[in-house]
Amino acid sequence: GGGQAQESQQEDTVVPASQHTNNANDNNVVLALPEYMSNASLEARNQIIRIQFSWYQFAEFPRDVLGRTYPNLQHLDIRQNASLTCIESLISQLPHLTSLNLSDCPNIHTLAPLATTLGMPQQQQEGTLQEENQLNPTTRRTLSLRHLWVRGCNLSSMSREEWSNVFDTLSESTGPLERLTLSRNNMSYLHGNIGKLKRLTYLFVEDNDVTGGTMNNNTSRRDSNGGFELPGELGNLSNLRFISLCGNNVTSLPRTVGRLHDSCDVYLHRNPNLTYPPPMYLRSITTMRQFFHRERMALLRGAVLFMPHWKRARRRANERLYRPGGWGYMVCKERFEDSARRSSISLMGD
Repeated sequence: GGGQAQESQQEDTVVPASQHTNNANDNNVVLALPEYMSNASLEARNQIIRIQFSWYQFAEFPRDVLGRTYPNLQHLDIRQNASLTCIESLISQLPHLTSLNLSDCPNIHTLAPLATTLGMPQQQQEGTLQEENQLNPTTRRTLSLRHLWVRGCNLSSMSREEWSNVFDTLSESTGPLERLTLSRNNMSYLHGNIGKLKRLTYLFVEDNDVTGGTMNNNTSRRDSNGGFELPGELGNLSNLRFISLCGNNVTSLPRTVGRLHDSCDVYLHRNPNLTYPPPMYLRSITTMRQFFHRERMALLRGAVLFMPHWKRARRRANERLYRPGGWGYMVCKERFEDSARRSSISLMGD
């Protein structure tokens, strides 16, 4: 009983952010932790596992300060920060972080630090704090994330290689990663390596369509490929129980969606250009699977019916081609006569 009460106390301990102690117009302010946070007793600081910063305007976290002050911090919530540009300083000092919420931080342009964070060598993990901060440049830290929310950022400039590395790292998270939100980030596609997140249960990819659902002749990547791009690897998420793709200007779903679990709820609202599968089959994974199955069977039946006609047509073409007087017959005759002529000349020369 005492252990459960202590755990409940830890989860309910929150350090809120004050909206009145920050200069929202200064984009170069570096966060300075309040005095009571650094003077708190070690026992009290070890019990704090969740911190929320709302409306704080800081460019990055002080190096190693937060990790030293709150070594057991597991949940970090950052909202309405227009100055934050990089999350490397967050990830590098919080090895036990299980949930990260980045909401309305428009100057975050990449999640690459999730994949490029360097880890500590094994022989230093039980050393002093000074030794723990000496990073090994050849070792990558293993993440412990279970929940990741990224909303209201600007990830349109992330390359496919960066997305690939990020999803590779998230797939190796010891959490493991179960909830992922990538909404309102001006994304034009979802990378195929998302299929490696085998334990993912909830996926929200919403409102990434900056065109408002209209199709035009602009040269942007979204318009050139006909809408928001979804990978076929989505079908590999066998544990998925909820997926929302609302407001992305999705025009078609990959056939592999039919491989998702029958109990997976799919939400596709605010995609006016979605035509495949037809709207009547978008109600559930089961109806989509039925549509894709009927489509495959129709193609198979067409191929089976076509084969006899193709063979017959091929036989007729060969008969017409190689019968006396046909073009194939004349070509073969000329080649044979030319070969015989060369053979006779060589024999006469000998």
